[in-house]
Amino acid sequence: MSSAVRRGRQSRDRRNVGGPARVANMRPIKRSVLIVGEGQETEPNYFRGLRRESVVSEWFTVTVKKGHGRSPEAVAKEASKYKRQAENRGEYYDEVWCALDVEGPGARELLERAIAEAGRNGISLCLSNPCFEVWLLAHFVRESRAHNGCDSVIQRLNPHWQRLCGQDYRKNDGQLYARISHLTGTAIENAKCVRETDHRDKTGTIEANSSTDVYRLVNRLLGSCSPDR
Repeated sequence: MSSAVRRGRQSRDRRNVGGPARVANMRPIKRSVLIVGEGQETEPNYFRGLRRESVVSEWFTVTVKKGHGRSPEAVAKEASKYKRQAENRGEYYDEVWCALDVEGPGARELLERAIAEAGRNGISLCLSNPCFEVWLLAHFVRESRAHNGCDSVIQRLNPHWQRLCGQDYRKNDGQLYARISHLTGTAIENAKCVRETDHRDKTGTIEANSSTDVYRLVNRLLGSCSPDR
């Protein structure tokens, strides 16, 4: 049995609210988290950088899996498969998350299927409308106007990225998280305000173009909406 899953089992036995248990003179009991992204590069690069944060690695054991980009439904099914395979070995993840884009042909129907699949299997979804780059843009600005597809989001992101990093934004950037980690507090605040204030009349992120749920997962792992470092 892997140490990650073993720790997850311990945390399940010591159910608590607000984070893993800490026993006197012992390390905190980590929660085991699986994140499956729709993209093969952007989301994995970002979350692999995030899990290296000391506050994340202290409280969580995070496994990041690449998606295969076929559809939101396929990614949700893939996450269900990983969860089921672990359970068949007598192991489990405490939390399973899928990061999915709203953009795409036939997206609404496929997203509704993904939502149903996740609901049946206890999986949490992070939707980004239209794409994950909305979360990256939130590191620089609070923007609630609609985007005409992912290319439009990247076009708005690029000037900020060039000023900060001296280069164009690239989906396959292995240093994606590290380049903008000092702006995570701003991103959480902006994304939260766009979703919960600017689009409060929308029934969900699937209806709210320019919004993203990724702040929920990032804030879950970091533990608080701390100010920028």
